[in-house]
Amino acid sequence: MNTSRTKTGALLLLLAPFAAHAARAQEAAQPVVVVQTPAPTKSATAAPQSAPSAPPSATNAAGAQAVPTQKAAPITGRVVGDGGEPLPGISVYAAPRTNAAQQMRQPRSATADDAGNFQFSGLAPGLYQLFASMPAYVAEPDPLTGRPGGVYRPGDNVLLRLTRGGVVTGTVTDPQGEAVVGLSVRAVRVKDLDGHSQQMPFPALYQDATDDRGVYRIYGLQPGVYVLYAGGGAAADFGNISGYGGDAPTFYPSSTRDTAAEVTVRAGQETSGIDIRYRDEQGHRVTGTVELPAGASADETFTGLTLTFASTGLPAGNAGVNMNSAGRSFSIEGIGDGEYDLQASYGTREGILAASAPQRVSVKGADVTGLRLSLVPLGSAAGTLVIEQASEAERARAECKAVPAAPRSPQETIVAATPERDAAAKRVFSRYAFAHEATPEESGAFNLRPLEAGRHHVSVRLFDEALYLRTVEQPGAASLAAPTASPRASAAAATRTTSAPLSRETFDLRAGQQFSGIVVRLSEGAASFAGRVAPTEGAPPQTPAPTRVYLVPQERERAEDPLRYYEATVSTSDNAFVFRNVAPGRYLVLARAVAEAGDATPRPAAWDAEGRAGLRREAEAAKTPVELLPCQRTADFVLRFPPK
Repeated sequence: MNTSRTKTGALLLLLAPFAAHAARAQEAAQPVVVVQTPAPTKSATAAPQSAPSAPPSATNAAGAQAVPTQKAAPITGRVVGDGGEPLPGISVYAAPRTNAAQQMRQPRSATADDAGNFQFSGLAPGLYQLFASMPAYVAEPDPLTGRPGGVYRPGDNVLLRLTRGGVVTGTVTDPQGEAVVGLSVRAVRVKDLDGHSQQMPFPALYQDATDDRGVYRIYGLQPGVYVLYAGGGAAADFGNISGYGGDAPTFYPSSTRDTAAEVTVRAGQETSGIDIRYRDEQGHRVTGTVELPAGASADETFTGLTLTFASTGLPAGNAGVNMNSAGRSFSIEGIGDGEYDLQASYGTREGILAASAPQRVSVKGADVTGLRLSLVPLGSAAGTLVIEQASEAERARAECKAVPAAPRSPQETIVAATPERDAAAKRVFSRYAFAHEATPEESGAFNLRPLEAGRHHVSVRLFDEALYLRTVEQPGAASLAAPTASPRASAAAATRTTSAPLSRETFDLRAGQQFSGIVVRLSEGAASFAGRVAPTEGAPPQTPAPTRVYLVPQERERAEDPLRYYEATVSTSDNAFVFRNVAPGRYLVLARAVAEAGDATPRPAAWDAEGRAGLRREAEAAKTPVELLPCQRTADFVLRFPPK
């Protein structure tokens, strides 16, 4: 037994044996809010952009002008503490948001000066994720994704706020009340403070090990709701031999996962007395074999398996398989009784290439053996993002003249494919059933991968307030039958021949299909619409407060266009709401008291025909019209709720 204390006090990624491959895919697998939701409000306003360059002459595959390479403005900012005080000497990092393979490049770093100021100069055009690091402190999460570290573009001025993280501490004792020494204790964030689920494909673990008194102390925790557990199959330390490796995990206070108590952690507060009575129960093994896809080679491949609790997606164990070995077998130890989901995935230096369908596993008092997981190739979706310039009439508007006319870069947009999930269906947990993101290249080309088979929704996240999503176009049936065609050639063909409806933001993907030919069109002249929700005079005081506001297209011809429906969350502090990147047009404004879905990124209401019809009925009854002109900025709209 190793009795040494292994204190990390830092955020750890899931201890999966395929971490090198998972890290490349992790950012692409995180959730993204679809186009109906506006981009997040930055901590500070953007700095003036650089002067416009000469109009480009080259065109991309979809017929729009390409943006010439240019020197980008710097990203500047300031790092402050809880009370707004400057934090000198803090390390700040800027990581480019590009494709998954390039995300492994070393991020740029800067050091805050005595006033907390920092600057990143000489940046290439594109998007960057900024992080500030200080022991025991945590960064404010991005309001759109819920993850630490916001996304910014060159020219932005950023305010990074670090707050003291929460602390959880307690003692681990055995059934006889004696201290358990050298045992790893994990904390996993399962909800935010608003009760939204934090289920993610690669959740973060915080850890510490008990000292000679059986005491652990985990610090630097993001505010939220946590479960804590000691030992178990998911608690193996790199290079640390433990005498508890085969034990089933014990969840606080002395429970299984299904009966575990949750612990609320707040910024700057220490939650003590989280004592765990270790159950000292022998865990079970889950064993089986993995099969490669037909025609796949085992050379330079590594397969990792993850076992997760079926109820929450919390990691329960992991293992690796050498695909060059004869049996290609796996064994996951230290598993307690319960329901689990098991999934395998394999890849190369290029990323994750295949995954098995997640399989439900029931452990009831004995080992589970003889499992067979068949790897199935994952697919991709490629296309081109096109930015169309405003018309001369639009540019002549006073509002549009106030918008900087610098060239718009496709690299300052995130394109995503979000799998459609039936909320009523009881599906097993899959690490690839999340949105996958890509930042287009300078030419506008993008490639979304790895994608499971099924239906996916194309969405964008815009960082330039002058742009809105106009259309999503797809190739015809003939192009779908030839997925190996060049993405740029398919995009050009789609531009010439498509007679599809205005919006075709969904596509169906077969296992391993290389879908191509998507054309995402952005246009200049976007409007913004902001305000607050106020109670209707004489309304009952018990009327539930609205949690969402919607913009519903007033024109009948737009009724079935999901891209013209927008939704935003109402702030709980001041009842404010904001929409950005809105297409000009006539809308009906609607507020809804939406029941908490438990998910931090709920499914947009306008994704299906039934949801759009319901929004239209309510919006037409509420009778709150608004017209948004190109480049219009409305900041003080008052929406009465409930409507009269």
